[in-house]
Amino acid sequence: MKKILFAATMFAASLSASAQYEPGTFSLKPKLGFGISTITNMDDINVPIRNNYYEADKSVNVGFHGGVEFEYQVKKWLGLAAGLDYTRQGIGWETNKVKIDGIKYENFNNSIDLGYINLPIVANFYVVKGLALKTGLQFGFLTDAHQRYDVRTTDKKNHIKIEDLTKFSQNIYEDCNKVDLAIPVGISYEFKHHFTIDARYNIGLLKVNKDEFDYDETHRNGSFQMTFGWKFRVGRH
Repeated sequence: MKKILFAATMFAASLSASAQYEPGTFSLKPKLGFGISTITNMDDINVPIRNNYYEADKSVNVGFHGGVEFEYQVKKWLGLAAGLDYTRQGIGWETNKVKIDGIKYENFNNSIDLGYINLPIVANFYVVKGLALKTGLQFGFLTDAHQRYDVRTTDKKNHIKIEDLTKFSQNIYEDCNKVDLAIPVGISYEFKHHFTIDARYNIGLLKVNKDEFDYDETHRNGSFQMTFGWKFRVGRH
């Protein structure tokens, strides 16, 4: 038992000791994770059920985020990185449930779902070995855009439960701007064996929707992203 505890302690200590490449080195980091996103100035919506409308509170959209990042270590305290990412963004609304004439209606998966190829360019400021604060500029290119929701109806006849599921999806690609621009702000940590954790928030600068659909408010992307990656050296200057 003591040997197992000792081995576990040594393993944890080896992970906690961070690594960092010397100035003049190039590194590559594949990464995978998730994003939690919203669109600014979006309102609660009215959900259509049985010729009536019921309010659904706005929420967030949770989606896939992954890609690869290339970094050049300029100095011990400074690295310049450029990435190529794919991410799902958008906004969601809460599930809505009502009961009309004994029939239950559930409206869920209500969202605007946006796909982007993003090109982040960031400066990594290493405040201590392995720990970096980062900011820069991110260019985004829209790949697809849909507005979706599902409706499930549940009825009971002669004590038999009858369910019906209907899925709705509308392509809104032509209603959206094809280019996005954001300022990423975040923090990352690299462990001894080059395993990395990266968390950043992207502050959207451009409108998601085209001008003709922007009646009162400006809708911009805002997304938090958490990724886990592995960083390895690919060359030296």
